[in-house]
Amino acid sequence: MFMAKLVNPTIGFPRRPARPGPALRHVHPSETQAIAECFISARTRVDDLVALAYRQLEMQTDRQFAALTDPQGPYRITIVGTSQVTPYSDAEELAASVLTSRTLEVTTSAADRAHPLLGGEVGGAYYRFRAVHDLIGHVATGYGFDRDGEYSAWLVQRNLYTGLARWAAATELHGEISALWTTHQFAEHKAVLLDSHLVEQRSPAVPRELRHADPRAGARGHSDLFTSGSEARPVTAGLRRRHEPAATRSSAPATSRTLHGFGAGRRCRSSR
Repeated sequence: MFMAKLVNPTIGFPRRPARPGPALRHVHPSETQAIAECFISARTRVDDLVALAYRQLEMQTDRQFAALTDPQGPYRITIVGTSQVTPYSDAEELAASVLTSRTLEVTTSAADRAHPLLGGEVGGAYYRFRAVHDLIGHVATGYGFDRDGEYSAWLVQRNLYTGLARWAAATELHGEISALWTTHQFAEHKAVLLDSHLVEQRSPAVPRELRHADPRAGARGHSDLFTSGSEARPVTAGLRRRHEPAATRSSAPATSRTLHGFGAGRRCRSSR
């Protein structure tokens, strides 16, 4: 996926007619509530499946980060750390600043909240993850920081992750944000895997406005970096069961089974 809005204007790409941004998607309050309850009820421990999911999330995010910051690529964006918890007052200021200065400020965990598996120091895994979210989820799309804007950003980014990485991304981009909009407070970062039936619902394809072939990216190996949703493999129950210890498996219906005691009817998996 080629993101025309993020292209560095100094590299001489042919100018294209302006296109409207991707349509805003509205999230139903019941979905926000269900995802938030699942996230809030979970507790971080260390589990092989969760650790693997977050390793895959880190690796796939790093490929996106590399494409966005490559000094020889089409975007050439610089990322810098800041101690400010909110370096931008709104998404409009974020987009205007990045597109003008070609620089994105990212809050470090030392100034915010530590993540149990993704390092938030300058250059760390969570630092890179936040940078990718801001650039793709907000600057490239024009989505705001409001409930529907964050939900729409999640639907776009969901299509850029595959396998277990997508499951972990759901925790970070859908679960934690839903908890914020439900409680009106920032939640502690967690390393958990949310109830799969809540996050595996069919999502829309990458918006047409963001789907462009990059005629030059192939030479640098970035042409297939941002894949569409049709190429992303869902996290199925079979995959989950392959990684689960036999003792945690149950023949109970999925709608009533609870793993690790995280709330009746909720199957949020965390690390042990």
